[in-house]
Amino acid sequence: MPMPMPPGRERGETLLGLLVGLSVGLVVLAAGSALLSTHLRAHRSALQDSHLHADLRSAMDWMTRELRKAHYTANAFATRSPAACTDAFCDGPEDFRIDGDAIHFSHDRNHNGAQDSNECMGFRLSGTALQAKRSCNASGDWQAITDKANLHVTALRWQVHCEQHHGWLHRRVQMAMTAQWPGDAARQLSLSQTVHLRNNVPASQQALFCP
Repeated sequence: MPMPMPPGRERGETLLGLLVGLSVGLVVLAAGSALLSTHLRAHRSALQDSHLHADLRSAMDWMTRELRKAHYTANAFATRSPAACTDAFCDGPEDFRIDGDAIHFSHDRNHNGAQDSNECMGFRLSGTALQAKRSCNASGDWQAITDKANLHVTALRWQVHCEQHHGWLHRRVQMAMTAQWPGDAARQLSLSQTVHLRNNVPASQQALFCP
């Protein structure tokens, strides 16, 4: 039978017990902090990868929409036939050509049949940024369409495939891009897309528009 406590005395924790408890608490706290840090890093990486994919896909979709318009003019029904093309949007290399990682094309923005100075388009890779051509001037007035702080584009490739049907040249362009998160070459993403050009040109123009 346990001895009764003398009056006025209380049983407490020893110093050694306090130190052991404190040590165990610190170990648990350190393990929890490490687990939380790992979880936050994984969440941040997943969020960055999502932004990388969204930015690259957004750029590719916009480029696709613009490229589909190549050679468009409102008067094509009157100026084009399987034998010839007499309008300003299928008579020169500014209307469609591939030059390394750059593609150039034109389309009739205001539907007036004349090639105005802002109706030459194109896309290219400059450093790690995608650029869009805004002018028919010799300089092209290229402007960046991606932010190098969020996206480093490392490769841009174009390949055109041509087929003749009843005197007309049908073309599709294979577009491929590779990008990475800035400062982390291990986190790369590659996307590709086939763009069918909507506006056919006479097969007689194949040497000019089908490299």
